[in-house]
Amino acid sequence: MFDEEKPLRHAIVAVIEDGDEVLIIERAPMDTWPGYWSSVTGSLEPGETQQHAIARECLEEVGLRVKPVRKLWESITRRAHFVLHWWQCELAGPREVKADPSEVSDYRWIKRDKLNDIELTFSDSRWFYREVYPRVRHDLEPEA
Repeated sequence: MFDEEKPLRHAIVAVIEDGDEVLIIERAPMDTWPGYWSSVTGSLEPGETQQHAIARECLEEVGLRVKPVRKLWESITRRAHFVLHWWQCELAGPREVKADPSEVSDYRWIKRDKLNDIELTFSDSRWFYREVYPRVRHDLEPEA
């Protein structure tokens, strides 16, 4: 499973929020794992910060300008290929999605409480949205 000779690659996961909705994308037929739904993701380039990678990937994949707000979680993928850095992001421009068809075949803005209803997602995403996200979102909510 884990190859100590081969270092893990690092990738970002952009949890793009707008009000009580989160953007999810369906991977394009020519992308890895076509048909799977996920948040915007992408590898970190050499010397690139996580925040810069988020801004770059969101602009490239869905044409959105986003502001990384805070890191929510870090995990290693099930097959130990990547370290995933999960970031809460807010829109820093219009909500007009311009999906790159080579990476994204469809997209949806989903209510936070409906994220677990999405079929064909990665196990990491299911775990994050079922177990982690509700807790970290609760930590972000202002106290009444």
